[in-house]
Amino acid sequence: MDELTKIDLIRERTGIGYKEAKEALDRAGGDIVQALIYIEEERVKLDEDIKHKGQKILEQVKEIIKKGNVTKIKLKKGEKTILEFPVNIGALGVAGVLMSSTLAVIAALGTVAALANKYTLEIERPGGKVETREIVIVDEDEY
Repeated sequence: MDELTKIDLIRERTGIGYKEAKEALDRAGGDIVQALIYIEEERVKLDEDIKHKGQKILEQVKEIIKKGNVTKIKLKKGEKTILEFPVNIGALGVAGVLMSSTLAVIAALGTVAALANKYTLEIERPGGKVETREIVIVDEDEY
């Protein structure tokens, strides 16, 4: 089987581009099955990394809410607001806010932010004071 046929087969099974398929095939020494395994393993690593970063961002948002005096939180990319939601601690209680589906959305969007490093959280406090924080992920294993 020629290389292009192998690449086409890998692309068909995985949905990746020619470049990625060629790289995987090269890493696997031309073995299609090994290339597919390599691609699968890379996807698992990426999924785990995304999940970890999303969790870290969720922890940051939870900490902001726990400290109180927050009326609104926005996730922004540059000047564009991606997600905005009011934080009503009195009505929901801290536990309710921390378990809300809105925070799950923030964690998911925060994952994108963690990967792109171009997103910020804008925290509005009572009286209209606004605090902006860059989304920062510090992994213990990066030291």
